[in-house]
Amino acid sequence: MHERVREETEWLRAQFPYLRHGDQLDWVLIPELALPPGRFNKVSTKLLFRIPVGYPQTGPDNFFVDGDLRLKDGSTPQAFNVGPQSSSGPAPIEGSWGWFSWHPQAWRPAATIEGGDNLKGFIRSINLCLRGEESA
Repeated sequence: MHERVREETEWLRAQFPYLRHGDQLDWVLIPELALPPGRFNKVSTKLLFRIPVGYPQTGPDNFFVDGDLRLKDGSTPQAFNVGPQSSSGPAPIEGSWGWFSWHPQAWRPAATIEGGDNLKGFIRSINLCLRGEESA
């Protein structure tokens, strides 16, 4: 798993140069993810997600963002929960977190990164969630 995650995080670094990951490659942090224009009370948020032990056969589940993230009108986004304790475990980094209950339903891993679902695809699905275009 570790070599696969290392390859994928380096692949993601081209798009997110300030990406960080845990020493055990068990989480990924993108310090500044652009949010959909006009939808939220801010233009960007931190994005943090855990990489499950069985990755890539088991896909990531849920993701963390800034704890003060709200919709433009001040309301809470659908599937958003305040606090650092998600249903798949606590945020692996201290801070003010909120999390989205986000469970991509069709996870199809493959032997190669490009051949199936991967972390880049998970981030793409997070962007759909943040735009309010897909529920999982």
